[in-house]
Amino acid sequence: MSLRRHLGKLLRATGEDGRPSGSAHAPGPSGETVASFTTEVPWPSLRKFAQFAYIAEQYGYRYSGLDPDLRDSGTPFFVFRRLPDAGERAARTRESFPGAPENGRLPGMRAWPLPVLTLTAARSEVKLLLARIVVDYYGALGRQRMRPWLIGIPVVFLLFLLVNGELHATGLRVAAGMAVALIVVLTASRVFMRRRRATYRRLLERSGLGPPP
Repeated sequence: MSLRRHLGKLLRATGEDGRPSGSAHAPGPSGETVASFTTEVPWPSLRKFAQFAYIAEQYGYRYSGLDPDLRDSGTPFFVFRRLPDAGERAARTRESFPGAPENGRLPGMRAWPLPVLTLTAARSEVKLLLARIVVDYYGALGRQRMRPWLIGIPVVFLLFLLVNGELHATGLRVAAGMAVALIVVLTASRVFMRRRRATYRRLLERSGLGPPP
């Protein structure tokens, strides 16, 4: 999905495109109810999601971290809450970037269609948004249990051998090797996520923002 298509999804869901709103409402920091947009990461790149978060803020919707109502869903979902001055922000953005949701240039991004590159003036904000997203995203993945994987991977290979009639010494050795390799990759990915999350937490602390709650 392109940044432009996902922006259109946000504007349609929140009624910011002029049509009836189907947006959810979530409690804000002080307990008041505010309009919000909830989404999973629709790209393999968290940097692209950070670009989307920057664009969404220009239309009045600020990235607010993990959706507290969907923490146990198994898939990280993130919420964008409507700012008090969302109407003014959206009006200024539409004046400066007419047609952005259709085929115009997106705020903060270069005019090139592929790849979408961030303009110099917006890079620092996108970098801080990326830091928050990485801390939130890897934190959510890090809370997922590894035990089901450690048990499930060998069981799947064993069932595969049974179904295919390969339950003999050679088949068991091959399956064991593949299972161990997958478990090593899974463990290494956890280590990578923890280190990268720690790096971005330090970046947030140096910027004076502090780590996400």
